[in-house]
Amino acid sequence: MQAFHSDTSKIYVRLLAFVKPHWKVFALSIAAMIGLASTEWILPALVKPLIDGDFGETQGSLALHIPLVLITLFFVRGVLSYIATVSLNWVAQTTICDLRMRMFDALIRQPAGFYDKSGTGNLISKFTFDVTQVAEASTRVITVAVKDSAVVLVLLGYLTYLNWRLAIFLIFFAPLIAIVVRRVSKKMRNMSSRLQGSIGELNGVAGEAIKGHLEIKIYSGYSHEGSRFLRAVHHARKFQMKVVRSSAMVVPLIQLIVATGISILIMLALKEATDSAMTRGDFVSFVTATALLLPPIKRLAGANEFLQRGMAAAKSVFTLIDTPVENNAGRVCGKVQGQIEFADISARYDGQEVLTKISLTIRPGETVAFVGKSGGGKSTLVNLLPRFYSPSNGVISLDGVNIEDFSLDSLRSNIGYVSQNIVLFNDTIHNNIAYGANCAASEEQILYAAEKAQVLAFAGQFSDGMQTAVGENGSRLSGGQKQRIAIARAFLKDAPILIMDEATAALDNEAESLIQQALKSLRYGRTNLVVAHRLSTVIEADRIVVIDKGTILETGTHDELLSKKGVYSHLYSTHYEFEG
Repeated sequence: MQAFHSDTSKIYVRLLAFVKPHWKVFALSIAAMIGLASTEWILPALVKPLIDGDFGETQGSLALHIPLVLITLFFVRGVLSYIATVSLNWVAQTTICDLRMRMFDALIRQPAGFYDKSGTGNLISKFTFDVTQVAEASTRVITVAVKDSAVVLVLLGYLTYLNWRLAIFLIFFAPLIAIVVRRVSKKMRNMSSRLQGSIGELNGVAGEAIKGHLEIKIYSGYSHEGSRFLRAVHHARKFQMKVVRSSAMVVPLIQLIVATGISILIMLALKEATDSAMTRGDFVSFVTATALLLPPIKRLAGANEFLQRGMAAAKSVFTLIDTPVENNAGRVCGKVQGQIEFADISARYDGQEVLTKISLTIRPGETVAFVGKSGGGKSTLVNLLPRFYSPSNGVISLDGVNIEDFSLDSLRSNIGYVSQNIVLFNDTIHNNIAYGANCAASEEQILYAAEKAQVLAFAGQFSDGMQTAVGENGSRLSGGQKQRIAIARAFLKDAPILIMDEATAALDNEAESLIQQALKSLRYGRTNLVVAHRLSTVIEADRIVVIDKGTILETGTHDELLSKKGVYSHLYSTHYEFEG
C-alpha cells in the first residue's frame, strides 16, 4: 500500500544496512509480526459456525471449544506482540546508537572550516531530533509495513476463500490508493526537511541565549532574544502543521476510498446471500473480515507521515556521515627537530584573502612572536601549521618536508597548542590536564605539569583538589584558572613545537608573573610560535614579526625594531596592547 520514491528506497536500504549486524533479533521481530498477522482471520472464522449452526447444537458442542480457542488465541497474540515490539525496538535503538556514533566520529574529524560554516544548533539537532525521526521510521514504519501488510494479505486470502469474486473487487482500489500516497509523499518529505531546519534554528537560538545569559542581562536583551526565539518557534510550528495537514488529508481520503469499496462489497455480498450463494455464516464472517481490513489500511496510510519524516531525517544524518573528514593519510614523522618554513603562503577565508605571500623561516628552538592589529592574519598563519586550515598557495615545511606529506596524527603529536579561547570539558581538573593522548602520562608527570603551570596553587583551594569538577566549559573557574589548565596540558604534552595564541591573555598580573618563568623553561629546547598580546611575551622573544593586512611589515628583535622607529616602535611607544 506504500508508494516508495526511488530515492526513499535507497535511503531505507542504507538504513537497513545498519540493521544487518543485528539481523537475528530483527528476523525474530519480523517472524513474530507475521505470526501475529496470520492469526487475524481466526476471529471472523469463529463467527461462521455460530451463525450457521443450530443454536441449541451450538450451545452444546461449541460452548467449551470457542472460549478455549479465544483464550488461546489472545494468549498467543499477546506473546507474539510482546516479542515483536521489544525485539524491533531493541534493534531500532541499537541502530540509533550505531548511527549516532558514526555521526559523532564524522563530526569530530571534520576540518576546522566545517565548524566555521555550520551552526551548533543544526548540528545538535541532527543528534537529537533527526535521529529520533529515524527511530520512528525504523520502528513504526517497519511494524506497520510488515504486520499490517500481512494482516491485509491474510484477510484478503480469507475473503478469497469465502468468495473469490467479491474479494478480487477490493484489489481494484489499490492503484487509486497508491496514486494518492505518492502525490502527498513528496510534499510531506519536503516539509519534513524544512521542519528539521527550523528545529536546528530553534536549538541554535536557545543555545546562544544560554551561553550569552550575562550579556542578555547586562544589556537588557530579553525582548530581542524573545523575539528571535518566537520567530524560531513559529517557523517550527508552521512546518510541523504543514506536515500534520498533509498527513491528516491523506488518511481520511484513503479511508473514504476503502470505505467506499467495502460498502459496495457488503452490498454485493448481501445480494449473494439473498440469492443463497452464501450462507448466513459466510456472509457475517465475510462482513467481519472486511471490517477488520479498515484499521490496518488506516495505519498503512498514516505510516507514510513517519516514513517521509524518517527519510528526510535519514538523509540529513547520512549527509553528515558522508561529509569528507580530514585526510589522515601520510608518512609518520616521529619526533621533529622543529625547523619551520613558510614559503609564499597565501590564505583565503570566505572569499577574502587574509594572508598574501608570507615567507618566513623559523629555526629549531627559536621563539617567534607575531604581533599586529586585530584581524591582520597572525592567528591564521600559526593555525596553518597544525593544518587546522590549508593555504590557498604556497608550501609549509617542517624539517624540510611538506607538512601535507605527514599524517595529521603524527604532525599534531609534535605540536602543543594553547589559545585564548580555552575549552575545558565537563570533567575534573586532573582529567582536563591529562586529556586525550596525555592520559598515558604518569601521576607524577601530571602533578609536575600542574605545578609548573601554577594549577596546584588554586586547585588546593577546592575541597576535592585536582579531582574538582570544572563544570561545563570550566564554568566553576576564573578565566585565568582555565588558562593555566590549558597551559598545563601543553607542559604535559611536551611537544617539540609550541603554539601559544594569546596564551596569557586571561591571566592577571600576579598570575602572569608566576607563570612567565614556567613558560620560559617550557620554551627551552622547542620551537615556539607566539601570537602576542602582552609586551612581556614580546620582549623576550628571539624574533618579533609584525603582521598587518596579511603581510609581514617588520621582523627583528625587540631592540632592533625599536631602533628602526617603524610600526613596532610606534605601537610600543603608544603602549599598544597587541591583539590576536
